Amino acid sequence: MKTKRKKFPVALAIIILFSVLYGSVKIGKSISIRNQKLEIISGNKKEISNLKLEIDNLNSELENSSSADFVEKVAREDLGMVKPREVIYVDKNKEKVSKAKFSEEGKVSNNKNLNK
Repeated sequence: MKTKRKKFPVALAIIILFSVLYGSVKIGKSISIRNQKLEIISGNKKEISNLKLEIDNLNSELENSSSADFVEKVAREDLGMVKPREVIYVDKNKEKVSKAKFSEEGKVSNNKNLNK
């Protein structure tokens, strides 16, 4: 006696196959999006650490801003000021750009010995 075996419906098999494929595609896309967002987060963390270092440097500079050494440094480097009876020698072989910068801004022009 032969027993009839029930056949699995083809339509149901196709539906299950497409469901599995659709689910795997969706999971792949979500993993890709997750990895992109993790890269963005790591970049932001690096930027945050760099900004924290910059803030620390600025805070230390702010604390030292009332010292005489800092005031003298800013006056000499940024403002081009000199002490009384101080002579500044300029090497003509050095960058002509820096000399032009000082002469345009008039920062060192108060020293008569500059052009010698």
